Amino acid sequence: MIGTLFLSGGGNEKQTYEIDEIFLQGVNSILYIPWAWPNDDFASCEKWIKKCMQQHKKVDITTATTIEMPKDIESYDAIYIGGGNTFKLLKRLRETKLDKKLVELYKKGKTIYGGSAGTLIWGYDIQTAKLCKDKDKNIVKIRDTSGFNQLAGFNLQAHYESDQLTEHQHYVKKTNRSIIAIPEESALMVSENTYKVIGLRPITVITKNNYTGYSPNSFIVL
Repeated sequence: MIGTLFLSGGGNEKQTYEIDEIFLQGVNSILYIPWAWPNDDFASCEKWIKKCMQQHKKVDITTATTIEMPKDIESYDAIYIGGGNTFKLLKRLRETKLDKKLVELYKKGKTIYGGSAGTLIWGYDIQTAKLCKDKDKNIVKIRDTSGFNQLAGFNLQAHYESDQLTEHQHYVKKTNRSIIAIPEESALMVSENTYKVIGLRPITVITKNNYTGYSPNSFIVL
């Protein structure tokens, strides 16, 4: 039985309130992975996620503060992968072999939440992290930017705004790699071959010849 991915466009606890409310249904324990955070201040990351989740319900949160495969990873109801630098995150996930473990857990039925960088890693590759105002630098100098490729060969984008469309269209034409562009306040909920838009704003699918906006509670066909 395959699990569920919550792929958020990012934002603060107010912007993700509706998404988090859906995510937390049936979730009482979370493993939080903040490894993308720029300055590795995992203590402040932990304070943030607790504040974020406590708006909704009491939930046990364990933060992975060391860069190694977390113990008892399968025992948590859900895994939350936080935002920051996408290249740094991918490198660390590979070094700990957590990249393959996350895909395995998703396919075995685990609920996994990605925020910003934690969203981009599920696409074909993470090169979209270099686009627009929230662009990441490849500070860890990884050469292989392949993602987990769990969305029918599409790339993902977070923090998307409509004025970024032209830049993304150029990227799609150059790479022949279509993009699912997710704004703050919205997320893509993925399970099997079902892709549902949740949150407050439309998600835009950008292909070589077209772009289409999908409103909240609608389904995307890839």
